[in-house]
Amino acid sequence: MKIAFCLFKYSPYSGLSLDFRRILDECRKRSHDTHVFVSEWRGERPEGVQITVLEPPKISFKFSNHAQNERFHNKLQVELKKHAFDAVVGFNKMPGLDLYYGADSCYVGDKVPQYPAIYKLTRRYKGRYSFEEAVFGMKSETLILSLSARQKSDYQEHYFTPDDRFHLLPPTLDERFSPVADRVTQRAKLRVELDLPIDDLLLMFIGSGFRTKGLDRVITALASLPIALQERTSLIIVGDDDDEKQYRKQADRLSVSPQVCFLGGRSRQEIPKLLAAGDLMVHPAHNENTGTVLLEAIAAGLPVLATDVCGYADHITAAEAGIVLDSPFDQETLNKQLASMLTSPDRSRWSANGQHYGKNPALYKMPARAVDAIETYENRKASAINNIADGKTIHDVYLREDLGHLNFDELLDIGKSTPGGRHNVVQARVVGKEGRRTVSFSHNGQRYYLKIHDGVGWKEIGKNLTSLRLPVLGAENEWKGVHHLRRQTLLQNLGLNTLNIAGYGTRERRFWKILNNPAKRQSLIVTDEIPEAISLEDLFKDKLFWGRNANKIPIKICFKRWLIEQLAQTARVLHNSGANHRDFYLSHFLLQRTKESHERTPENSSLFLIDLHRMQIHKPRWTAWIKAILQGVLKLQRPHPPESVTPRRWKMRDVSGLHYSSMDLGLTKRDLIRFISTYENISNRQVLEALQDNDGFWRDVQSRAQNLYRSEKRRTRKTGKVANTPLTPASTQH
Repeated sequence: MKIAFCLFKYSPYSGLSLDFRRILDECRKRSHDTHVFVSEWRGERPEGVQITVLEPPKISFKFSNHAQNERFHNKLQVELKKHAFDAVVGFNKMPGLDLYYGADSCYVGDKVPQYPAIYKLTRRYKGRYSFEEAVFGMKSETLILSLSARQKSDYQEHYFTPDDRFHLLPPTLDERFSPVADRVTQRAKLRVELDLPIDDLLLMFIGSGFRTKGLDRVITALASLPIALQERTSLIIVGDDDDEKQYRKQADRLSVSPQVCFLGGRSRQEIPKLLAAGDLMVHPAHNENTGTVLLEAIAAGLPVLATDVCGYADHITAAEAGIVLDSPFDQETLNKQLASMLTSPDRSRWSANGQHYGKNPALYKMPARAVDAIETYENRKASAINNIADGKTIHDVYLREDLGHLNFDELLDIGKSTPGGRHNVVQARVVGKEGRRTVSFSHNGQRYYLKIHDGVGWKEIGKNLTSLRLPVLGAENEWKGVHHLRRQTLLQNLGLNTLNIAGYGTRERRFWKILNNPAKRQSLIVTDEIPEAISLEDLFKDKLFWGRNANKIPIKICFKRWLIEQLAQTARVLHNSGANHRDFYLSHFLLQRTKESHERTPENSSLFLIDLHRMQIHKPRWTAWIKAILQGVLKLQRPHPPESVTPRRWKMRDVSGLHYSSMDLGLTKRDLIRFISTYENISNRQVLEALQDNDGFWRDVQSRAQNLYRSEKRRTRKTGKVANTPLTPASTQH
């Protein structure tokens, strides 16, 4: 095959460039004709490879990188037309690619929310968005070589990219990577080279892009160490970055510059020696799609301290080779963990576990799998679904392969059908006031749930706005909520699950064919049925299962504790990620029995959080932006965008709703303490101290839950309807 490789810049110290070289070398092994197009090449050029450097005009301003990339792409298109390539493979996002190696994070999902709304009016945003849409948009036919399931979910949330265009690659280590056998000798050698005492502890920070990988966090953590520990701890920084001067100033300001050593970029042959000489790898990245250096550190026997936003952070947990910090990031937590790991006797165990994990052959097969995908590219047929109905354009339609031959109107027809009709509708439920209809239907032997939003009307919108609530205008909230929760589940390695989306679509109705009418917007979402599942509301109606007498049975005691911890963990992860549910009741949790068993146990059960159509995902407040800018000015460095935070009132609304829906279950004080302990991630003693605070969060939660409970009882007496439980505000989609 005649293959063209395209990337903006090549640097021997960049992880993306190293992956490119591995794939390039694998192609050369298989005798493919390879051509490389770059705007800048640093380092030695491989022999036998035709490299074309398309230098764009020099622009002095850093913020104009996007303009340079656009000029490079224009020149690239001219060069590609001169040759008949069988496949064009890109390592950066740009139009006209046949395959894209997905090493970068989602720009719209990760970067854009960190800036004020006015940022979308800039040329920088429009340029980068157009390049990303050209790769991941529904009209594109580019095959994506994805490196993680979390990355796939992120792009699908914003671009509705079909499943069949993603090709998941395994984690990657260079097959030539060989850990140093004699770590003791290498450790002593590096200390002599750097003129450090033999007993000094070495923190290793490796990677270009200091800002993204969190070097500022590492320097701050080093400065926070106890004086005795700080004096015998040094930080070795390996990497090439234009902002190195900024971090030198930070070290001077925090009085730790004698302990900080910048080694600059180093060759790949030197990296194993540096890893062998260190005592701890610190990688608290702000955002990292993969993080190959984490795998290299693990394989080299170097314990790792990293954040969970790194794509390969789960390998640290799987190998038991270090500590992964949960989101949202807290500097104080990093400071404490760093001091703890430096003095922990577990370092030798982490090192041995990592070395054992690094011998797994599956960690070295990424280049071969990538080239396999390139070779089979010509046999792949991609198709985009563009539906036109009644002169109205259907926007943002996503249908999984098993529903691919259906369209928007056919799904609407299914949603309006009655049970037992020609569409195999099993069950239907209508929520008239909010314009929603949910049906259960069967298609090709598989069961699905279809939720249709027909438009809430201006009356309902006005009612919500006057009561200071955001109206639910369609299925978009649920689409984004499912993807958000799934990413958090992958990050935290939780046993929590949510809906599996099979289809999503929206149709806008317009005023005078110009203006969008949000009150008449039609949308739908299709999800897989969750078999053998029961809502917690229905489960707890069985007093024999949950009553006080049942608590004496050991199996049920264990299951009860597991369930309470799962509910608390779900709430914690949801709120820490900057989101809230708004309908956080027991009725919106499904418990699935995964194995045939007489008793329900944690081992044979899975918990699902459903009905996310009212879910809110918060963006940083303007006050947080001002604070971040002021801190950046005071520290003489670029400000870091603030992280999303769920407001206290929304946390309280969710937790109090959950507490209210469980008030008839006979929960004990010990059960409540267990929930609070898991939610706050604190000890039982700290929980008791928190409950003694009459003005605290949990007092407000209890007060709101009791008010909801009394209101429901009054409403029951007024209507004359007898309610067995206070779970009437919500019911499951089942």
